[in-house]
Amino acid sequence: MSRKIALIISFAAALLISVPSIAQVPGDILDINRIPQKAVRELVTREHVKTANDFQHIVTACYRKEDSLNYLTDVKTYVVKAGIGNVWEKYTNISPRKAWTGHLVKFGFLFSRPKNKFIYAENANEPIRVGNIIYVNLSLLKGLKNMGVAFEITRLDEPSKTICFCYLHDGVSQGSQEIRFSEMPNGYTKISHVTHYHSRSAFRDRELYPIFHAKFVGEFHQNVLRQIVAGS
Repeated sequence: MSRKIALIISFAAALLISVPSIAQVPGDILDINRIPQKAVRELVTREHVKTANDFQHIVTACYRKEDSLNYLTDVKTYVVKAGIGNVWEKYTNISPRKAWTGHLVKFGFLFSRPKNKFIYAENANEPIRVGNIIYVNLSLLKGLKNMGVAFEITRLDEPSKTICFCYLHDGVSQGSQEIRFSEMPNGYTKISHVTHYHSRSAFRDRELYPIFHAKFVGEFHQNVLRQIVAGS
């Protein structure tokens, strides 16, 4: 009996040795296999960014007032039946995964410039912060077309109650999105989502961007406002 046990143990050990180990990607290299969306994977491949150092050198394409004639402007306004302090707290403390996950937008991953690290969907639980470069998947035409998009959070200014994102220089669109919060006389909060944008296609800018942008922005605000209503 002891000889049989010894043979079994020996055979099991041989099996363990023969199983190839799964190589782990170093923390300073983007693990593309942890990005669930094909369109987002294709985007980072086109951008030729792989390492943390590559992402640190990404350049944004923010809106500049001196070039205002080159941009189109889109404004969306929302009224929230809550005080400005509560609304600001929810918008600035929501996690990227909750903010950009819905039927139309799916969070892919982010790179944190301050922390010099990649954060994937399963771990994206910390609040949004300046220096987060966020990659999302946009679902178009009821999922028939998907597009990877990236932007950087460049401003979280509590005194002026303003949040700003900038598109990346190599993206389809260039410009900025600015979310402004203001207190209303009745104690409610007015949210103005102002977008300045342009691309290489005038048709896209005038005919397509406003339609899809309204849907994606609307879903983002619904995600945050749901947290306010739930009180969480």
